[in-house]
Amino acid sequence: MIRLLGGFLATLCLMAGAASHAAEEKRVRIATLYDYPPYGFYEGGMAPPILEVMLPPGSDVARFQGYSWDILRESFHAQGYTIELVITHWARAMASVREGNVDLLYPTGMNSERLAYFSYSESPINDAAFRVYVNQDTDIEWQGLASLEGKTIGMVRGYNFGDEWSEQEEVSKYPLNSIEQGFRMLQRGRLDGFAGYETNWDYVLKEMGLRGQFDKLPEFGSSKEYVVGLKDNPDTERLLRDFDAGLQAIRESGEYQRIVERWR
Repeated sequence: MIRLLGGFLATLCLMAGAASHAAEEKRVRIATLYDYPPYGFYEGGMAPPILEVMLPPGSDVARFQGYSWDILRESFHAQGYTIELVITHWARAMASVREGNVDLLYPTGMNSERLAYFSYSESPINDAAFRVYVNQDTDIEWQGLASLEGKTIGMVRGYNFGDEWSEQEEVSKYPLNSIEQGFRMLQRGRLDGFAGYETNWDYVLKEMGLRGQFDKLPEFGSSKEYVVGLKDNPDTERLLRDFDAGLQAIRESGEYQRIVERWR
């Protein structure tokens, strides 16, 4: 009887330990896009329509890479999180977080519309300067965004260029599926200009072998980009605080600077 009781107590202890371990396991489900070099991109171009990967601390995704991905991964891993990463195109990534299928989304710019439903991390994960790329024989004489009235300007679907851009109703904004598509259409004269984020667009031009073939109009704005989650998700604030704490930890450890040097 004593032996049976001892075995029963030992089993209870094991069960309690397992339950405690499960309770301590930290997970976060995050969506991002696959075609945003150098901040996050799938090596070799196209990825599957949607790719989901489970990443415990210390692990990484095969063939997916980028500056912002390195920052995000190391920050959450420093806090002991297992990341459930969903890699897809931007429209689906945005829909995933808004429909509650993922906890967080990155990298996300800030505008008045998004501030209505997203909470943002305290620390940005990267930044974006807004420029319009044009052919070298353009007839556009820059006097601000009003110079684009009556012009057809390409933009990748769902990308943020700030409130002033959104208010430009006299500009014909042509929706595109990718950065590469925009530059090909601009090259063929099917667009008067192509609005983009300078760091990313310049990186793609280099990869396409087209660097130096287009001019850039003066910067018309910029936005830092963040990790975001829905305001009405009760886990959002905790997860964003943990990201910010993890980012501070990798700054102190020197890992942040190593990432910066890797992508410089």
